[in-house]
Amino acid sequence: MKKNLLLNGLLLLCPFFGQQLAAQTLTWKPELLRQNQPATFYYQAKGGDLEFSDEPNATLAYFNGKRWASVPLTLKKENDQWQASYTLPNNAVFLALKFYQGASMTPEAIDNNQGKGYFTKVLGSNDKEQRGSYLAEAALRSNLTGDWSLNDFVSAAKNAQTTDSLLKKEEKISGKPSGPLLFTYLDLKRLTMPPEKFDAFADATIQAMLKKEKFSDALLAEAHGYYIREKRDQQAKEIEKLIFQYQPKSGTAKLLSFRAATKGASTEVYQAASEDFLKKYPYAEWKKNPDDKGFLYYEIYRGLATRYFDGNQIDKFLSLFKDIDFRTANEIYRWNITRNQMSMSGKADYKLLYELSKKIIPYLLERQHDQSYLTDFDRDAVKAQENADKQMNDRLFTHIALAINQKDFAAAKNFFQYLSKDGTYSNADMNAMHLRVLSELKDEKAIKSLLENSVAANAVTPEMFAKLKELYRSEHQGQEKGYEEYLSSLMPNDKKAEMRGHVMANMVNYPLKPFSLEDANGKMVNSDDWGNKIVVIDFWATWCRPCIEAFPGMQLLIDQYAKDPNVAVYMIGTMQFGDYKAKSVNFVKSQGYRFNLLHDAVLPNGEQAAVFLSLKPLFKSSAIPRKIIVKNGVVRYSSEGYSGSPSQLSDELSTAIEILRAEK
Repeated sequence: MKKNLLLNGLLLLCPFFGQQLAAQTLTWKPELLRQNQPATFYYQAKGGDLEFSDEPNATLAYFNGKRWASVPLTLKKENDQWQASYTLPNNAVFLALKFYQGASMTPEAIDNNQGKGYFTKVLGSNDKEQRGSYLAEAALRSNLTGDWSLNDFVSAAKNAQTTDSLLKKEEKISGKPSGPLLFTYLDLKRLTMPPEKFDAFADATIQAMLKKEKFSDALLAEAHGYYIREKRDQQAKEIEKLIFQYQPKSGTAKLLSFRAATKGASTEVYQAASEDFLKKYPYAEWKKNPDDKGFLYYEIYRGLATRYFDGNQIDKFLSLFKDIDFRTANEIYRWNITRNQMSMSGKADYKLLYELSKKIIPYLLERQHDQSYLTDFDRDAVKAQENADKQMNDRLFTHIALAINQKDFAAAKNFFQYLSKDGTYSNADMNAMHLRVLSELKDEKAIKSLLENSVAANAVTPEMFAKLKELYRSEHQGQEKGYEEYLSSLMPNDKKAEMRGHVMANMVNYPLKPFSLEDANGKMVNSDDWGNKIVVIDFWATWCRPCIEAFPGMQLLIDQYAKDPNVAVYMIGTMQFGDYKAKSVNFVKSQGYRFNLLHDAVLPNGEQAAVFLSLKPLFKSSAIPRKIIVKNGVVRYSSEGYSGSPSQLSDELSTAIEILRAEK
């Protein structure tokens, strides 16, 4: 086979690098790869780890002379070979491939040419070798690319002779690499020199390059980072002096100033240092020429806002919002306003919070579309805006809750209009607040529309269902006939199908180990006595907030099947501490819920979680809330978490119940 491939002359591995040939499994068309031209590769998996893979994957990584980039490729099978095509970027100088089964970062199997790698250089349009190609090969071979995701493209072989040969070829093309590549070059050069000589060589090389590039910001920053990594503090301090001498307004100077000013600072010192930082490096100036140090302003403003808020420096707190972007303003509001509004301590000054919120919310609405979340979503504008809209919905929730707390219902009503399209009816708690506002304002017409839209979104609380039924009765001479059909008609068919699909995806078949647990009245309940009943079990704990938030949905389900002798619902308190029985019973009674309450059994080690842990192999998690449905001694349904909608939870479980009931 080797001879045939060599005759074809289409081998990826060696026309350029002279490396030892091992597995001749990859060919290219054309043979010589060039920038800005399409290339097709043919991969023969026979005899390798992916020989029996039905769906192998490929990732192509290329070096553009400055940095690496990775591209997933889709493989198509033709005869007994896999193939793919890719148009090489006009700045690519080197590329590498890996083939694998499963996910790129956690592959089940991989073919990287027995560790030797599949890689080649890319020629320029003039058919000449490009700067950086030999450096890239040396870095890839040695796992010194600076990108850990490339480490499995080859098996690291830090061979001094090979590295030295490649670096000499690189120097012949372009001299010693400059800019950020200088430090990759030094990392590689270290492999070829005695340790006692390398530091002096590195220092001289760095100094020469700094002078050549006239102490550029980028090179100074890289040099500083290099010496920090090398733990050569004296050299790092010398570079710092050069930074403040030649680039005093640079991003690196800002970063160093920020660290020096805020490291281990007390509240008073931090505040003064942060204020001085903003005077020295005004945010308005940064906005005119933004760099990658925007996070410094995010941290500075967050820190100052907390200190102003906690110190009751209200005017200074509000002044921060005049210039900052949506991302920063949103976080300041969330941490200081929302967090205090949701505090369980009862010590929050809701009047002050509302007055502050009234001033801040307009800033947020004004900047909601400034795309300040772009860097958090790899510059995906759609995802960045979706996140901003979700954040704005959350901030509006807080503002409306504060307005209701202060009985400013007319103002609260005005802010529902600013919810995003997806957020208008999708939050059951928001819908409940909306109902409260409309009820206080006696806007009956708007109430019916709200309730119907909330049902369509499957985001309804028990109180909302009660109000909708009341309205239905008033329109039908006090009768409830046809109400269930009316309710069902409000739910779009695609929502019903989506719910059924979700339920089917969570169906299981896992034997339930029989148990006997004590109920709220001290009586024992035996799972063997359930017979062929369909039994819903909710594992919860008094310390679990999502568990408690799901209670209204569980009450909806219990009420729905209250008269059905073939369906039962049990709430099993688990993983609790102290006098867990009294705590569970008293909490449920105090909230007015009508539950069949059970206490999980205690294990020999004292942990109150016997039944829950007996199902851990099924759950593969110890998280609650956790719902299961049992039929004929077998767990048939299992789901974790709480979506936030009582009606959606009830609908999910009732859908599962009816699917199980319909089984023959």
